[in-house]
Amino acid sequence: MKRSPLFLLFGIWGTWTALGQGLVDFRNGGVTFPTVADRKVYAGPNNPLTGVNFVAGLWYLPGADRGSEIFSVGNQAGRTFNFRPPTTTLPGTWVVGSASPLFVLNSVAIGDSATLQVRVWDGAKYASFNQAVAGGEYGMSAPFNYTVPPTGSTPDKYYMDNLRAFGAPEPSTWALAALGAFGLWWWRRKNAARG
Repeated sequence: MKRSPLFLLFGIWGTWTALGQGLVDFRNGGVTFPTVADRKVYAGPNNPLTGVNFVAGLWYLPGADRGSEIFSVGNQAGRTFNFRPPTTTLPGTWVVGSASPLFVLNSVAIGDSATLQVRVWDGAKYASFNQAVAGGEYGMSAPFNYTVPPTGSTPDKYYMDNLRAFGAPEPSTWALAALGAFGLWWWRRKNAARG
């Protein structure tokens, strides 16, 4: 008998919830969230991020309101997902594809809270988020709270409903900023030589 991928997904889901581990659905689009809000990642004003070279990852800390600590001591949950190509009709969102969007939050039990943060970087240029930070090219959502729903909850209860839109710099943004800084330095030097 052939089983559908959906059947398998709910089987895994049931196993993890039976073990008491916290789960979160790592998607920012393609589903209907309980609260209407913009959850896209932007490359600039009114420019949702696209490009399969960009990746999104999820970091967390057990407990609510731990935003001041998450950058330095947060744990990565699950894998990273690539963003969509420029031809997509869903810009600003990452692709889950055939992989499970359900991530286990170790040390976060059912009913407990966690602080979450989405991080984005150019995965073709940097092998890890730490390398992207060292290179100065990354984006992060504001930290947000998440409470693991009770066993038997509907799938929408596992969505990252408190995630809000944020920006992720593209290399071209950094190149323009560097060019602007160089131009300002050159102009000041030239004027100082005249005076």
